[in-house]
Amino acid sequence: MFILKNSNRTAISSFIHQIEVAFYQFDLDRCDEKTLYVTVLFKYGTHQALCDFIYIIDQQEIYGAISINKHYEKVRDFIQQHFQQFLLYSDEMTLAKTFMKTVSFKKCLQQFARRYPTYTSSKSQSLENC
Repeated sequence: MFILKNSNRTAISSFIHQIEVAFYQFDLDRCDEKTLYVTVLFKYGTHQALCDFIYIIDQQEIYGAISINKHYEKVRDFIQQHFQQFLLYSDEMTLAKTFMKTVSFKKCLQQFARRYPTYTSSKSQSLENC
């Protein structure tokens, strides 16, 4: 994860709108009552990289970013190779939040909520408005 301070930097990295984030896999057994993991594919042209989003569920709002695991370095390299940019935490959060608006994410959250209803009951309603 990189955090850079630069007053000349735009709020959103230019690659955010060029990359496709596609659902790949959801394994409920990887989750616990406070964290939801969804595996996605980052796609750019014919190139792709696997990535895990981690969503923190036990807060007032759901927050997501890229999970730091076996895929993380490959995703960082993917962004640098194809876009000549660093992957910033703000980029991760933007990509994860955008994915939350998809039907795939909402289906994952429904499965998660059936197993772990404690923190998700109020969030399912608010996500329907995304």
